[in-house]
Amino acid sequence: MKTLNAKPALSGKTISVGCRGGIRSRTRPVGMAALAAFLALFAATSASNGATSLLTPDAKRDLELQPGVVLIVVSFEASLGELSCKVTALGSGLLYRPDGYLITNGHVAQWANVKDNNAEIARLKQSTPCLAKELIKAYMAKLGRNLTEAEQDAARLQVIQLRNAGRVRIGEPSLRVILDNQTNYLGEIKAYSDPINEGGKDIAIIKIDGKNLPTVALGNSDGVSVGDPITVVGYPGDAIISKDSLLVPTVTNGRISAVNKADEKGTPVLQSEAAINHGNSGGPAFDASGRVVGIATYSPKEDSGLNFFVPVDTALEFVRQAGAAPERGPFDQVWHQALEAYASQRWSRAHDLMGSVLEMMPDQPDAKKLQMQAAQNIPSNPVLRLINTYGWPAILGVAGAVLAIFMVLAGFLLLGRRKSDGTRATTVTINQPPALPAAPQPAKPVHSEPESYGLLQISNGPLAGNRFVIPKAGLMIGRDPSSCAVVLPSESVSKQHLWVVPLDNGVAVIDRNSVNGTYVNSTESPRINKVVLKDGDRIFVGSKSPTEIMYLSS
Repeated sequence: MKTLNAKPALSGKTISVGCRGGIRSRTRPVGMAALAAFLALFAATSASNGATSLLTPDAKRDLELQPGVVLIVVSFEASLGELSCKVTALGSGLLYRPDGYLITNGHVAQWANVKDNNAEIARLKQSTPCLAKELIKAYMAKLGRNLTEAEQDAARLQVIQLRNAGRVRIGEPSLRVILDNQTNYLGEIKAYSDPINEGGKDIAIIKIDGKNLPTVALGNSDGVSVGDPITVVGYPGDAIISKDSLLVPTVTNGRISAVNKADEKGTPVLQSEAAINHGNSGGPAFDASGRVVGIATYSPKEDSGLNFFVPVDTALEFVRQAGAAPERGPFDQVWHQALEAYASQRWSRAHDLMGSVLEMMPDQPDAKKLQMQAAQNIPSNPVLRLINTYGWPAILGVAGAVLAIFMVLAGFLLLGRRKSDGTRATTVTINQPPALPAAPQPAKPVHSEPESYGLLQISNGPLAGNRFVIPKAGLMIGRDPSSCAVVLPSESVSKQHLWVVPLDNGVAVIDRNSVNGTYVNSTESPRINKVVLKDGDRIFVGSKSPTEIMYLSS
């Protein structure tokens, strides 16, 4: 009996196929032919899809950082008799939690700090130029001519005198936080330090009422060294050249030039030549890995080329005071995946992921632009579109598995036919890839509980009334039947939404970075990352029309 070795790419099991005595059996190089066909198709893909990535690594990094940087607008009304005007100041800030906590400068938020006497004095001082301008306009209208410089100075002095006499009235200040998709929120000060020139550390923690917001990662300023590169993102006033440019962030770059500086009162600062100006205040300075190491605060002199940043470790003192630890959110994960897909020219996947980004943050300008560009690059040929969507590794893996199954089935069919003709068997060695692990099977509902780690009972939806035993390996819950034991067929449920699993300290529910969140006992409570369950706890899958699941410990 002769052993025939199949050509490359196939190795593994040996099977017997029928072969008539005296006739030599030939095996066609099916594996090589299939491989050649796939390589030809790959060449066709490359030739037909001439698009190139529009994102350099630096551009991709900058885009990933920008949504978590916000514009802050503080304003109030000032009045003097019949005269009135609105005083407005702009600054920047950085979201560090998806539920709306952000860091900015104390001097950016100062006007809105109604509990601070220094803030009241600052509002009065800032109202003077605005009211003086209105008084000069009133005199010009009354006299029918322009005022001389001396007359204008006299009008300004008059406003100061009336202000000192208590005649100026200041309205309730407003602090608004605006994201780059033009969504705006009213902000509340949770922790505050005076500006550096008033003896403080110039940090404020603001809370806005938002969910699933973009965030930035906070780093460690202790590890910063002279020469380290930094990237500054913010909304400098000088860059606002039109109404449409108001929410276009500015990105500048530089290096750390000093790390051991401190002002006269001992407040530490980082020094850099990275460009900032009015409006950048409160915005983040990122290190090379995209983590915040400093908060832009001030320039010692105009056009000095040197600028100072409050170290992020100083800001973290006030983060702890506010009682809200840093946390990333689901937006950041999806935004990262969308940019990765776009940069690698996976146009179909990038288009779909940008759509997920826009579901969480409607009208986000960069996501809208990149989704449109991705759509223009999606191949029109359905085969090429499939390859572009899932990528070559997945396509080749599926094709290889199908090819192996086909060859095994063909071998068995040939064996049966040969043996039915009374032929003898010849051993042929063919290649097979290792067996793929079986996909997880949906857990079967049970109505009586064996020894287990408790039960999950579905309270509403298509599976209402069903109970699922929690095994030692836990239960994955989501809408993907290939990876989840409990399948919830809803678009509001992520593919792998949550995992209920026994741990050393009890059975825990762990959110799997879902888009719409996992909540325990109330959708009004903050979304969870990991919570150890108590008997009777209710798990809500998502926040809008959620599936409710009750945990029963016995």
